[in-house]
Amino acid sequence: MRVDISYREILKQAYPVMIGAFATTLLNVTDTAFLGRVGETELGASAIGGVFYFAFAMIGVALGIGAQILIARRSGEQNESEVGNIFDHSFILLTLLGFLLFLILFFFSDLILRNSVESAEIAEATVSFIKYRSWGIVFLMMATAFRSFYVGVATPNVYGVYAFIMAGVNIILGYAFIFGYGSIPAMGIEGAGLAASISELVSLLFLFTHVFLKKSIKKFRLFRFDSFQKDTFLKILNLSAPLVVQNMLSMGAWLVFFLFIEKLGSRDLAVSNVVRAVYMLGMTPMWGFSVSANSMVSNIIGQGRSDEVKVLLMRIIRLTLLTSLLMVSINLIFPHQVLSIFTSDESLISDSFSTLMVVNVSMFFFSFAIVCISAVSGTGATRKALYIEIAAIIIYLIYIYSVTFSVTGPVEVVWMSEVIYWGFTGIVSYYYIARGNWKKIRI
Repeated sequence: MRVDISYREILKQAYPVMIGAFATTLLNVTDTAFLGRVGETELGASAIGGVFYFAFAMIGVALGIGAQILIARRSGEQNESEVGNIFDHSFILLTLLGFLLFLILFFFSDLILRNSVESAEIAEATVSFIKYRSWGIVFLMMATAFRSFYVGVATPNVYGVYAFIMAGVNIILGYAFIFGYGSIPAMGIEGAGLAASISELVSLLFLFTHVFLKKSIKKFRLFRFDSFQKDTFLKILNLSAPLVVQNMLSMGAWLVFFLFIEKLGSRDLAVSNVVRAVYMLGMTPMWGFSVSANSMVSNIIGQGRSDEVKVLLMRIIRLTLLTSLLMVSINLIFPHQVLSIFTSDESLISDSFSTLMVVNVSMFFFSFAIVCISAVSGTGATRKALYIEIAAIIIYLIYIYSVTFSVTGPVEVVWMSEVIYWGFTGIVSYYYIARGNWKKIRI
């Protein structure tokens, strides 16, 4: 399917992904809201456990983005049979990766976390969470292949439904498993991990059902597995490898951020977890525009319309900044109400106000940067995107180390690292697109 670059088309592509991203964020935020009412230890453990889990999951997400870029390019070229071929190969890769990541999370998370987290209580709670959460990563990896297909062929609506099913199941089961309901015993943080894993299984079953009931399986020749094609695997891996490293570094830096804050004390960690939940909620619409920038840029290049990439990018940036303004306005007008979604502790809410203001500033930088760096990847220049990420993370880590250990500033000063990180990433990514060197790339 070919796309155009109108505002209507951008919203058409972004809206379902935005809704899906909101549902996915809701899954993570639900854990924070529920566990914030269980205890400060569980709240801190859910922050570290969630970031730890997604640090591994983002490896598969990166592989999926690589496949998505290829699928979008072939879709723009109207090469439907090759779309199915790329999907089949990416599905095999992601399924195998899912089982590998499960083994690592299930058997080695204990060793990693107990040697990384200073508080023995938080480490114990985090390990308990991961033991149940790890089962879901196999289902998540399979679902990632489907997302790459649906977004790549410019029909992202199905992904939105999938994500809402996952969030809905997680909310219902999360409440029942964490607090107990009827004959179901209260499991606390372990219940949060179990509910999330089951919700990923249920939503994956929806994707399988949908693709087999719709004509897309015939149109694109999905699940044919006609033959093993080394070149197709290598194309996916070559395009995805920099994205895998990029996402691992990004999530790794985010994990280090929380580990550093944990060393400041459980109070600062609790504040950061509450603010993180607000931040993630505010980021949600931007992820929709980010995914759209990635696939739409690749699609129009496949159509032979490379000269229109910069125009498309500017339109997406405008929409993203307007959306950021709306999200930040809500935080500024109703800060207490927003924070109280995630904790009922009045003193914790009060302590979180300053950090929330920093996050409001960061939101604008994030919205600009995430669209720009996604556009860089969409051109096929995934290695350039990796180099930008590496430079940004080096600056980011130097800053958070300095303000955590050398200067020992308040937690809101540590959170200023987000402004620095996204500001650098956005400026350099936009400059790369504006120069136009990516036009020489062939994938």
